[in-house]
Amino acid sequence: MGIVIFIIGLVFGLFAFSQIIYPLFSAWPRAKRLEREGKLKRPIPISTFLIAPVIWGVLIWISVWVVGKFSPDNLNIYYISLAIILFVVIIQIPKQNRDLEADFQDSWKKYLKEE
Repeated sequence: MGIVIFIIGLVFGLFAFSQIIYPLFSAWPRAKRLEREGKLKRPIPISTFLIAPVIWGVLIWISVWVVGKFSPDNLNIYYISLAIILFVVIIQIPKQNRDLEADFQDSWKKYLKEE
């Protein structure tokens, strides 16, 4: 059961932490930079960067509660899997990634000025 919990933690953590870390530490700073450079039609509302992290943060909290409630012996394994994935997601932030750039362009294209 511990291996299953570990794998679930890795997969769920990848989705969750990507939805938390990317908007807060990549997209939001990029939007602020573009705003300072005058490359936005209008400022991007802060709420667009906070909604997903709040929702996924609650989902992580619920997942920890569920594992603790139904499999308390494996809670530390779940924490370890989440910590590993959090580390992996964080080290990906400074890397230049075309997919992240394309996602940013697609997600907030209505705010971007044509170049």
